[in-house]
Amino acid sequence: MIGVAVKGLLGRKTRALLTGLAIILGVSMVSGTYVLTDTINKAFTGVLVSTYKNTSVVISGKEVVKGAASGNATVSETLLRKVRAVPDVQAAAGGIVNFNGTTDLVKLIGKNGKTIGGNGGAPTFGFGLDSKYPQFNPMKLVSGKWASGPGQVVVEQGTASKHGLHVGGRVGVSADGPTQQYTITGIAKLGSVSTIGAATIAVFDVPTAQKLLHKKGQIDVISIAGKPGVSDKQLLRELAPLVPSNAQVETGQSQGKKEAKNITSGLSFIKYLLLAFAAIALFVGSFVIFNTIAITVAQRAREFATLRTLGASRRQVLRSVMIEAFAIGLLAAVIGLFLGLAIAKGLNAIFVALGADLPQTGTVFATRTVVVSLLAGVIVTVVAGIFPAVQATRVPPIAAVREGAVLPKSRFSRWSTWIAGGLLVLALALLADGLFLASGIAGVLLPLGVGTLLLFIGVALVSGFISRPSSVAAF
Repeated sequence: MIGVAVKGLLGRKTRALLTGLAIILGVSMVSGTYVLTDTINKAFTGVLVSTYKNTSVVISGKEVVKGAASGNATVSETLLRKVRAVPDVQAAAGGIVNFNGTTDLVKLIGKNGKTIGGNGGAPTFGFGLDSKYPQFNPMKLVSGKWASGPGQVVVEQGTASKHGLHVGGRVGVSADGPTQQYTITGIAKLGSVSTIGAATIAVFDVPTAQKLLHKKGQIDVISIAGKPGVSDKQLLRELAPLVPSNAQVETGQSQGKKEAKNITSGLSFIKYLLLAFAAIALFVGSFVIFNTIAITVAQRAREFATLRTLGASRRQVLRSVMIEAFAIGLLAAVIGLFLGLAIAKGLNAIFVALGADLPQTGTVFATRTVVVSLLAGVIVTVVAGIFPAVQATRVPPIAAVREGAVLPKSRFSRWSTWIAGGLLVLALALLADGLFLASGIAGVLLPLGVGTLLLFIGVALVSGFISRPSSVAAF
């Protein structure tokens, strides 16, 4: 029966390809979504983890109210002096560094008076860094020198390239006050990331950042490196008694992972939104496959009857049709998997066109992407082919000698019209409720989602009555 299935596919190559086209599109969306979001996550995670590579321990302000608008939690500068006095501390530096994205925001203003970057709600970071301690600096200088006094600023490389900023030029800076002009002393990039998308980073020396962000005598973090032979956990235990109740102390590795998790979880909505579109594409594709296989099975009634006459069992006929569905699904999934690489590029281009471009680094093609994409394509195709395959097993052997043999009707077929009509009415009612009556996000999305699902099922049930008369001419 495997040979029969293979010959059947080879004899209908065009039809098989067109059948799998819907799955190719859906799988490519799944693959492209994972490639794009994994690449973005790698960009952030790589930078933040590498930022703390040379840091043994980090002391930072403890956030009492999560997401508070009053600003990021800070610690007193006096604590930095106490930390440096600990015998096992080799180096310690204080800084204004907050990747929260909602506080410590500093806008760069162009000559035309408009804000540079920050499109689509992207953050505009303002950092205060001590250039004497490059081992704790998340930024890497590309040209020029670090800011070392009032009126000086270093600009992130991607922002400088997009907006024509250069060393020696002037740029407006605005935080919680009037716009002031600063001299650009250097261009830097965040770790190894080539671009941070529509976000911007302005780097000042610590005193300038404190004044600009109204944090006199306060800093966001204290980065600490221990002396050779002193473990991170040992240093953490030694520093813990110095840390006040409004602060927290962690190893550098833990801090990097935590900040990376905070940022990537905040971007997860992009992945779920795109996967929702992919699920819709696969859902629609399953109906296309269902109808195509059903029509094909109906046209091959005499072929199946001949197989039954030659001794094939109902299970073998079922296996033959399911093998065809599996082969179509697997081929479509493989094509869609690699097409997803192009889809990822296209999705990123769309974000760029909308002004919400995202951080990028080397393309990530994870094993998870391969497994999920292939399983999604194969499972959807096989499930869509189950009912037509069962229908094929009902063909009696005597149909082989009948002219114009057709599939026998199911015992539930007499109710299909009524079921389809009921589902369509219910679907329209739910859609109307979601569009015109419901309130709140959940109240609107739930009836719209269920209504759309039932609408597709209802249309699928009545499509056979519409498409079957024209199928012979089409194929």
